[in-house]
Amino acid sequence: MQSAARPESPRTADATVYSRDAELAAVRGLFADPDAGARALVLVGEAGIGKTTLWSAGVEAARGAGWTVLTARGAPEESGLSFAGLMDLMESLPDSTLAALPQIQRAAVEAALLRAAPTTAIGPLEVGAGTLALLRGLCRERPVLVAVDDLQWLDEPTTDALWFAVRRLGSAALRILTAYRTAGVADDESYVRKYIAADDIPLEAVERLTVGPLGSEPIRQLISDRFSTVLPTGAADRIAEQTGGNPFWALEVGAALAAEPGPWRARAVAASELPIPASLSALVRRRLGNLEREVHEVLLTVAMLDQPTIALTRRVLAPAVADPDAAIDRAVAAGVVAALSGRLRVAHPLLSAAVVDATPPLARGALHRRLAAVVEDPELRARHVLRAWQGEPDAEIAAYLEAGSTSAAARGAVRSAAELAERAADCTPAGDRDDRCRRLRVAGELHLRAGDYQQARTCAEKVWRTGVEDRRRALPVLVEATWWADGRHKAEGFVAPLVANTELDTHTRAVVLALAADVGDGLGTPRAELARRSLELFDQVGDEADGAALATALLYSALADLEAGRGIAFDRMNRIGELQRELPYVVSSNRADNVIASWYKDVDDLDRSRVALHTAIAANQDLGDEPMLASLYGHLALTEIWAGRPSAARDALDRGAPLISSDAGKPVGMGAAEATLTLFSDSIGTTRPQIERLPGGGIMTASLTGLAALLDNDDEAAAEILGSALAKARQAGVHEPGRRGRFEGNLAQALVNLGRLDEARELAAELTRLGTAGNRPTLLGIGRRIEGLSLGAEGDLDAAARALEEAVASHRASQFPVELGRSLLALGQIQRRRKDGPRAGEALRAALDCFEAAGAVPFADLARGELGKGRRGAGGEALTPTEQQVADLVAAGHTNREVAARLFISIRTVETHLASVYRKLGVRSRSELAARHR
Repeated sequence: MQSAARPESPRTADATVYSRDAELAAVRGLFADPDAGARALVLVGEAGIGKTTLWSAGVEAARGAGWTVLTARGAPEESGLSFAGLMDLMESLPDSTLAALPQIQRAAVEAALLRAAPTTAIGPLEVGAGTLALLRGLCRERPVLVAVDDLQWLDEPTTDALWFAVRRLGSAALRILTAYRTAGVADDESYVRKYIAADDIPLEAVERLTVGPLGSEPIRQLISDRFSTVLPTGAADRIAEQTGGNPFWALEVGAALAAEPGPWRARAVAASELPIPASLSALVRRRLGNLEREVHEVLLTVAMLDQPTIALTRRVLAPAVADPDAAIDRAVAAGVVAALSGRLRVAHPLLSAAVVDATPPLARGALHRRLAAVVEDPELRARHVLRAWQGEPDAEIAAYLEAGSTSAAARGAVRSAAELAERAADCTPAGDRDDRCRRLRVAGELHLRAGDYQQARTCAEKVWRTGVEDRRRALPVLVEATWWADGRHKAEGFVAPLVANTELDTHTRAVVLALAADVGDGLGTPRAELARRSLELFDQVGDEADGAALATALLYSALADLEAGRGIAFDRMNRIGELQRELPYVVSSNRADNVIASWYKDVDDLDRSRVALHTAIAANQDLGDEPMLASLYGHLALTEIWAGRPSAARDALDRGAPLISSDAGKPVGMGAAEATLTLFSDSIGTTRPQIERLPGGGIMTASLTGLAALLDNDDEAAAEILGSALAKARQAGVHEPGRRGRFEGNLAQALVNLGRLDEARELAAELTRLGTAGNRPTLLGIGRRIEGLSLGAEGDLDAAARALEEAVASHRASQFPVELGRSLLALGQIQRRRKDGPRAGEALRAALDCFEAAGAVPFADLARGELGKGRRGAGGEALTPTEQQVADLVAAGHTNREVAARLFISIRTVETHLASVYRKLGVRSRSELAARHR
C-alpha cells in the first residue's frame, strides 16, 4: 500500500512547500539580525496542517546560515520520560563541551543526559543552570537555534530546564522555533492533547503564527505530485472541503484513492463518484486495518516505547513476530515508521495516537508488561509498569515504581520522581504500612523540593496520621509545606499542640521542639530556649538523631548566640555543615555556608564577609539558585557600604536586581542596602521623606529612619524611633548591634543632644561590654565616642577629648571608615570648643576625607559645615553644608556635572544649590565665586 504518512524530512526547496510563501518568509525572518537578542517563533495549528514542514524548513535555513542548531521532537510516548527532550537537544554536543562547565553543573547535566551516573544530589536548579551555561557558551561562538517540534509533548523536566535557561538569555544570539498542536482536525477526541501556549515561552519577543488550511488548488497539486495521478474536475474541491484543507488528511485521502480500484482510475468521473471515506476516523481505521499483522505490531511497539531504538524494538518484537528485522523494514516501507540514526519513530503523531487508542486496554497492558521486562532504565520500566497496572495493590509493581522514582530524583527530575513515589505508595498493599509511609514521605519531600506545597503537605499528613514508628520524619516536610502554603502562623498552629504533648517519644519531641524553634510554639517561648531543649533531647537519642531536625535546632541555637552578642558559634555551624552534607536536600537559606557568609558582617568582620559572600555567590551560581543569590548580593552590598565602598555596593545591587524572584520579593538586605545608599548619596533634606516611605517597618527601616531624623536635626524623632526599636530588640533577645541595624551610636547621639545622658551612657556600657568580650574595636570605638559626647555635654572638655581620642584609636583598628569619620568629627568639635584650632582642623579634615571616600554625603556636609563655621555671605546668611560643598567644588573649577558625580547628587540639585550660593554671597558668576574663595 502506498502511503502518504511518510516522515516529514527537512526540505530546502520551496517547491515542496505548497502555498506557504508568507509562512516561509516569517520563518526565515526569525534568523535576520542575530544580534537583536533572543526571539521565538511559534507555529500553531491542528495536527497534520503542515507545521512540521515549515519547522523543518526553518531548521535547514538556520543550518545553511551557519547557526548552531539544537533540535528535539516531542512525542506522546516520550512525554513521561524525564529529560527525553533535553537528550535530543544536546545529542550533537560532544563530551568536551560539557567538560567546560563548572563541576556541579557538569555533573547535573551529564546525569540528566544519561552520560554519567549522578555523583551528588541533583535538583532542577542544577540542571537548569547547566543548560543555561551550555546555551550561553554556544551563543558566544555563533548564533543558536533551539528548534522543538510538537512542543505539547515535550517532557516537563526538559521544559523546566529549557525555560530556566531561555529566560536568562534575553540578549544572546538565540532563536527558538517551535510548533505545537491545537485541537480541531479529527472527529475523534483521542487526538486532542494538552498543549503549551505560546505565552508560556519566557521571552518578550514571541511571535505566534497560525498555520491555516490549504486551498483546493495546492491540495490538487500536492496529491498529483505525490501519487502521479490526475484528479477529476471538482475532486480537489471535495477533498479540501472534507479534510478542512489539512494536507496530512488530504494525502491520506489521496493514498486511499490510489489504492482503490474503480472506474475513476481509467476515466474522468464526477467528484461525487470518488470513493472517499465518510469520516476521517474511518479513514484512519481503514488505514490501520489494511496493515499486515507484523507491520501493525511494529507500529504499535514503536508508538508505545519511550526510547524506540532499533535494537530495543527488535528485542520487544522477538516473542511476537518471526523476523523482527524484516517486520521493521516492511513497516518503514509502508510509511508508518521512520528510521533515523538507529532510532525509530512513528511517521506521524496522529498514527501513533490512533494505533494506541485502537488497541484494547488488556492487550495494551500486556504489551506494557512486555516492554517493562525489556527496558533497562528504572524510570522507563516504572512508566511501563504504571501503564500496565490495573489498580490493585501489588508489592512488586510498587517496588518498580519506587525504583523509578529514585532514578528520576537522582537525575534532578524532581517532579517526575514525586509523581512516581506517590503512585508507588498508592500501589503498596495495605499490609505493608511501613513501605507505604516511607514512599509517601519521600513523595512529600520531593513535592516540597518541586514547590508543590499543597501536595507535599497532603503526603506528609497521611504519614503523620498513620502512627508508624518513624512518622516523625514527615514532620519537617509537613511544617515547611504548611508555612509556604499558608504562612508561619498556620505552621505554628500545627506545632503548638505537639509541643504541649508530653506523650510523644523522646525523638519525636526533639524534632517537634526543633521545628518550634523555627516557627514558634504558640506561647512566645524564645527560640533559644526551644533549641536548647531540643538539643538536650537529641543528646539522649544519640547517633540515630534526625539529621535535618538536629541541624535546625543547632542553627537556632547558633542564631541565639549571635543575637545575644556572643559571636558566631563556629563549632555548631561546622556540625550543621556536616549534617547537611548527608541530607538529600537543604533549603538554601539554611545551608551553613550561606548562613555564615551572611553573618560575618554582623560581627564587624567585613573582610571575611566579603570573601565568604563571593565564595557563596560563586557556589550558588553553579547551583542556579537565584533567590539565594539575590539575598547574598544584598548582604554583600551592606558589607561594602559599611566598608566605605559605595561603588562596589552599587555593583552588588545591580548584579542582584535581575535575580529577584516575583514570588519571594526583594530580600530584606537588598532593600536595606538600597535605602542606605540613597541616604548616603544626597543631602538629608531631599532623602529623609524617601527613607520614611520605605516598606516593611522592620528594624532596618527603623534604623535608617532614625538616622535620617538625626541628620535632619530632629533629635526627638530620632530618639523615639530608635528607642522603640531598641526596646523591641531587647525584648526579643537581640543584643548584637549587627543584628539590629547598628543604630546604637545614632540613638546615643540623639539622647546626648536631648540631655538624656544616663540613657546614652547605658548604651555606651553595653557596647563596651560586647566589644571587650568579642575583641571588637568598632563597638569599643562607638562606646568611647558616646562617652566622649556625654562628657562634652557636661562641660568636661578635657575628659571628652581623651575619650574621643581613644575612640579614634579603636576605629583605626576597625573596618568601618564612616565610624572612624564620626569619631574624628566629634573630636574636632570638642577640640574647637577647647580652643585648639589646629587639632580641631586636623580632625575635621581627616573626618571629611573618611566621609568623602565612603560616599557618605550627609556626614561630609556636617564635616564641611564645621570646617566652614564663621564663613557667611554679605547679608550675614550662612551657607548650608551642602551649599558650602557645592561652592568649594565650583570655585575649584569643577563643572556642574562633575560636582554632581562627586557628591552623588543630580545636576539639577547642583544648579539649585549654586543659585542659592550666588544669592547668599552676593556674586553673579563662577569667576566671582572663585575670586571670593581665594
